[in-house]
Amino acid sequence: MPIYQEIGEGRRVALAKLAADSLVNEGRPFRIAIDIAIWQFQSQVAQGGTNPAIRTLFYRLVRLLAAPIKPVFVFDGPYKPKIKRNKRSGRGDALSNAQAKRLIHLLGFPIHDAPGEAEAECALLQQHGIVDAVMSEDVDTLMFGCTKMLRQWSPQSKRQTCPTHVSLIDKEEMGLVDQGLDREGMVLVALMSGGDYDPVGIVGCGPKVAVEAAKGGFGKSLCRLKASDEKGIQAWKKSLVHELRTNESGFFKRRNKALDIPDTFPDFKILRCYTHPVVSPESSLDEIRDKIYQEREIQIEDLREFTREVFGWDYRIGAIKFIRVLSHAVLINKLLDTGYDDAGYIKGITGFRNHVMSDLVPEVRMQHIPLEIIPIDLSKEADESITQGRTGLALNSDDDLDEAENIEEASGSKSKSKPFDPSERYGIWALEALARRSVPEIVAEAELKHNARERALQKRKATTTKSKSGTKTSGPKAKTGMPVGALDKYVQISKSQPVPVTTTKEDAGLARPKRASPTRPQRRLRIPSPLEPSKHQPTTSSTSGSPARQTNPWTLGSSQVMPRPRNPPPPADDEDEAI
Repeated sequence: MPIYQEIGEGRRVALAKLAADSLVNEGRPFRIAIDIAIWQFQSQVAQGGTNPAIRTLFYRLVRLLAAPIKPVFVFDGPYKPKIKRNKRSGRGDALSNAQAKRLIHLLGFPIHDAPGEAEAECALLQQHGIVDAVMSEDVDTLMFGCTKMLRQWSPQSKRQTCPTHVSLIDKEEMGLVDQGLDREGMVLVALMSGGDYDPVGIVGCGPKVAVEAAKGGFGKSLCRLKASDEKGIQAWKKSLVHELRTNESGFFKRRNKALDIPDTFPDFKILRCYTHPVVSPESSLDEIRDKIYQEREIQIEDLREFTREVFGWDYRIGAIKFIRVLSHAVLINKLLDTGYDDAGYIKGITGFRNHVMSDLVPEVRMQHIPLEIIPIDLSKEADESITQGRTGLALNSDDDLDEAENIEEASGSKSKSKPFDPSERYGIWALEALARRSVPEIVAEAELKHNARERALQKRKATTTKSKSGTKTSGPKAKTGMPVGALDKYVQISKSQPVPVTTTKEDAGLARPKRASPTRPQRRLRIPSPLEPSKHQPTTSSTSGSPARQTNPWTLGSSQVMPRPRNPPPPADDEDEAI
């Protein structure tokens, strides 16, 4: 959006880094409020497979479950403004809302119904410290007073498919408040350049001029006025028009004489939609806080039936897929909720890393058995029956989108030749901060082994380097071990020279070519004579007077000299050049 070009796109940061920083610095999970309406709208464009919209939402929720963070999903309420962007706005499709709420509830996430707009309610929760940030794509979230917003949850590079990073807009970090782009300043930007409630604003006024006016303090002074203060409103408007015309105070980069401020500006009805949105009263915030922080169980059995009836994950193969998709995320969530692995899900730690996908946050590879995390009785799952008709095999299989949407397989090998066995050990990468909190003894033991291996590796490298540096060589050697140029002393190298040719008058008469056309002389080539054998010494003609030609093995082995085209001068009348 153009407004982000003026206030800043924000800082790209991995969601895993935000989660790790909260665990280390605050000792608790990172909490975010999510405006679910944006996710539902984005899910509508999904294609392929069974119920693609709700399935896209399912995979997003699984990734959040494995983040690890604690989200709360906020839905629009009955008092949402009826008109937004000159269109009637509702609370979304009732069926899609009910299905989304059912899935969110089965995965153990909290749900909160806002009395009005979800963006305004999310901003309220963030302002009172109930959540740390708001995830939304609507810029109105900043107008409602949110000071830390996350947007554009997407892959960091084109080669990745899973979303890992977000754009963090932190008003304090970006210095927006000191520049006049606090809540009041952002409201003025919406009024002048257009927003959800008034898409037009002032005709011809873009975000650049509106942001400059907000930095000049016009937003703060406007929001302090009352709708009944006619004199104050007219004085404020006159001051704004004067600065736009003359730029006396230097708030703008240039004078804006062409802007026509309408008589109805500013519209205090639209202003109150931003400054006084319909949100939960402060007296109910403690109750909302307790409701959001309440621990919830992931309902594995009901979730299994949901995937069976909605996604078509039926039979034993569907149950194995259910375990493969969910096991790692459920394990992370269990460790996040309990704080300590009392059940002994972690079987060991086999690796450490700092990956760019998580902004080099320390991670460990934890070993687990998926069937222990998702305790499904596979013996009760029937095998899929395969029928064969005239058109070939009719397999009840899902499309290829699942493989692309699926989280990375827990096993160390990415080969698909070995089928997934939920009863075997698999490894997943998890935050080291979470592992130290849940299984500190296993982490300490793994660190000792890892450090010992690193020291042994460094020692071997040092020994190899020392042995290579101690070996003296007399120069570059070929692969055979013989120094380069060792055979040069046995041969004599010289340039090949053409053998001179002696021509008599008789030969010249026989070899006389035809005369070339006077208008277009014929191009002649001078061809040297072939080389003589090396055992015979070359002889010189009495008429040539040239020295004897030296021969050696290198001249005999060289290629014949290629003829060089020349443009000879036209021959005389009484003599032609012989070839």
